[in-house]
Amino acid sequence: MAKRKSKTAADKVDLSRKKTKEFDVDTNIKVAYKTGKIIYGKNQILKNLRENPFKMLIVSNNCPTELMSQLNYYNSLLKDKLFIYKYKGSSWDLGLACAKPYMISVIGVIDFGDSELLSLKTK
Repeated sequence: MAKRKSKTAADKVDLSRKKTKEFDVDTNIKVAYKTGKIIYGKNQILKNLRENPFKMLIVSNNCPTELMSQLNYYNSLLKDKLFIYKYKGSSWDLGLACAKPYMISVIGVIDFGDSELLSLKTK
């Protein structure tokens, strides 16, 4: 006579429909803005890029091609290459992610703070 295993409540739960936690860039930008150090704006980024304080750049989807080529050029001159993340939203969305009511085309992250933006490099 074979023993029948009794199913516990945990075994009966269907895990196939369990939601996996997705990485939300917007909330991590807000966290980095509040707890870390972020510089935004074309002029500020280009001025500070020569000193290389940034760990990462976040560029909006509709960033002007001239600015993008300038960033890539300065990045090629640096010894330690910067990670440039292409944000999926427009510059309005990037501005709203920083809790600003205007367009922001580029963000430079100096200190990540409590955010998990560093994990974008591995994705």
